Amino acid sequence: MSFKIRIILLALLPLLLLTAAIAWIGTQKARDLSDTQSRLFEAALIAAKQGELERYVRLAQSAIAPVLDDSGRDLLAAQAEVKRILTHLKYGEDGYFFVYDSQGVNLVHPIQKELVGRDLHELRDSRGHYVIRDLLDKAQQGGGFVRYFWNKPSARAEREKLGFVQLLPKWGWMLGSGLYDDDIATEVEKVRVQVKANVEATFTLILTILGLTTLLIVSLVFATNLREGRLANRRLQELAHNFVRRQVEERRRFSRDLHDGINQLMVAAKFRIELAQSQAEKGNEQYRESLSGALSTLQGAIKEVRRISHDLRPGLLDDMGLELALKDMFEQFHERSCVHVELVFELSQAALAPDVEITLYRVAQEALTNIERHAYARHVALQVRQSYNCVQLELRDDGCGFDPAQSAATPGIGLKNMRERIELLGGQFELHSVPAQGTRIRASLPLASMLLP
Repeated sequence: MSFKIRIILLALLPLLLLTAAIAWIGTQKARDLSDTQSRLFEAALIAAKQGELERYVRLAQSAIAPVLDDSGRDLLAAQAEVKRILTHLKYGEDGYFFVYDSQGVNLVHPIQKELVGRDLHELRDSRGHYVIRDLLDKAQQGGGFVRYFWNKPSARAEREKLGFVQLLPKWGWMLGSGLYDDDIATEVEKVRVQVKANVEATFTLILTILGLTTLLIVSLVFATNLREGRLANRRLQELAHNFVRRQVEERRRFSRDLHDGINQLMVAAKFRIELAQSQAEKGNEQYRESLSGALSTLQGAIKEVRRISHDLRPGLLDDMGLELALKDMFEQFHERSCVHVELVFELSQAALAPDVEITLYRVAQEALTNIERHAYARHVALQVRQSYNCVQLELRDDGCGFDPAQSAATPGIGLKNMRERIELLGGQFELHSVPAQGTRIRASLPLASMLLP
């Protein structure tokens, strides 16, 4: 699995898990809320239907009240008029009024006219309940609601019904009407379907937002990786170019030192030895002086070899380690410049990689060279600390300082070399300087890549 894919997964996985959890919890809560709302709506609708049914019966009572209150009208004529009025009173598709006498004989039924005049006191519904008997009992108790099963005209089948009955005390009749429960269930089901559609729409919206967010994150990650990759490649090319350039310069300097220094000294020693040989063959006693001069020239060549070898890699680094090599370098600096030196070392016993040791050594060497040439400092402090994950070198001086912003456009070769040496090993280089207040450099290298096995 590539590094970019890992980054994308690390960015997306928490988002996907969080969104999935929120979506699942939201869906469950929405379903629970839907069920609760449906139950509340059903209860409210039943209460509303009960109130509506009771009002219908009250209205029917109001419609026949003038007939009932007319004491001068013949009883049979009055009863016939009441039956006629109630027969023609209808509401909705299946709403009608029925009337029974105290013995359970049907007097009014606009829909099932074949029931008129029949004694239904012992009539039972499909559940075995005595329908008319229960309605009469409720009416005699002061009126109220009764549930029973009855034939629904529009469905032509038996359905559960909610009836409301009242007693007409003057004649002992029972007046009532009813609403079928499947109408209520249909309305409740409509609400449930609508709530379910809202939940599904919300879930779809969440998935859409998640998809767009995922696409945005992937696009941003790819764009960022592409940009950072280009910058890293460019920086890597610059470091590689500078590294090659530095190698070329080092080789040229090494070649120049060999040619102009050691080579010339060896040639001079050769000529002196040849001269001494010629003088000795001729019996000239000056061959001793020539041999002495050749020996002195060879000693100079040996010193030059040691200097070049030290420039390539100080021997103290291999023999005694970084701490003693830096102490020796700063002691020599103090002897040359009389600048006060303060050294603090906090290094563990674990050996550092050779490339790290020489890098820190060269950074300190370059910094001392700049201090000696340009800073005019009276005090220099070096701190080298090693933690569990990095090693850090910090060098301070109280010299004249400079403005880093002005030097950033055309940085000196020394500062540029120090930064490139540190960054080549994956470290960080910081420079802080204030005119008349001194300079501080800090170099940090990751420890994971530098400890020797």
